[in-house]
Amino acid sequence: MTTVNYIIDDGLVNRLTTDRKWLDSYIPSIAGRVKEQGINVVFDKNSDFDLMHIHIPMTLAYRMSFNNNNGNYSPIIFHGHMTEDTFVVGQKTKYFVRKWFKGLANKADMILCPSRSAAEYYSWLLPGKDVRQLNYGIDLGKYAYSDSGRQAFRQEYSIGENETVVCSVGGLTLRKGVSEFYEVASRFPGMRFMWVGGSFHKKQSVRSLYGIISKEKNIVTKDVPSNVMFTGYVNNVPGALSASDIFFFPSRHETQGLALVEAAANGRPIVTRDLPVFREWLTHGRDCLMGSSEEEFDTCLRQLIDDPALMKRLGSEARRSAEKYHDIDKTSKRLGEIYNELLEQ
Repeated sequence: MTTVNYIIDDGLVNRLTTDRKWLDSYIPSIAGRVKEQGINVVFDKNSDFDLMHIHIPMTLAYRMSFNNNNGNYSPIIFHGHMTEDTFVVGQKTKYFVRKWFKGLANKADMILCPSRSAAEYYSWLLPGKDVRQLNYGIDLGKYAYSDSGRQAFRQEYSIGENETVVCSVGGLTLRKGVSEFYEVASRFPGMRFMWVGGSFHKKQSVRSLYGIISKEKNIVTKDVPSNVMFTGYVNNVPGALSASDIFFFPSRHETQGLALVEAAANGRPIVTRDLPVFREWLTHGRDCLMGSSEEEFDTCLRQLIDDPALMKRLGSEARRSAEKYHDIDKTSKRLGEIYNELLEQ
């Protein structure tokens, strides 16, 4: 059986962050699917693997790319799901992030990106490199709307049956649009705004250091509108989505936006920022509403609230778009083909 070594740098990730949503949801799902194709997945293994797939480009990935399979060369895939703009930091820090990604990605035989936007970045960074694009896929059944899930989640978090809930999912960072979420919430005092997710940074020292590097203040959750609630990190994201009526995603930068994919799979009517990466699979007015400012987000939300038929139609179309572009069975099949292609070279 072919063995693919997923480089996560699990020890370092656990020391730095509390929010492992992408690692603990997408990675196990895709690993399970490719196993059905005769491909075994191991994690952070020092040797005895056929192919290395770098998911988290940190220090372990850098070391292992030098000592590739204890000197027995194996093909390397660099997963380009981060760019320098993933981090809200100053230009000097971005320069070093870019240099780090460039050096590590250049050691790979292939750079695999979750969107055309990310692929364009890496093609610019490393001209002539083999850069491919493959959408993230999710378990569409897992994230499908559930009426019982809606009721259970609302009961657990003391949300009234008739309350209108606007939800977002993500880490509490400026990049995810938290400040815009607060501001828009203040314009709808009669509705509940729910942020699902917590701080990415586990220790106060790390949060403080990031604040210094980024020249941005840490997110403060106490001075926010009274209609905003925080669940912190939850395992039951499908339940949180089902419990909401509208999904509002004001993120400033994404290379795919997995939370948006999950909301679409749940059939939520979506209001999101107008970013090129989202326009790769969503269309304003067909399966979502898009805006570029707090005023436009306000208009989009009011348009949905005033038109229940529009909410229903956009939610149904969002689900169809998720099925078309983000089915994990399609993604895993293509990923297995890519693994075999590299191993046959």
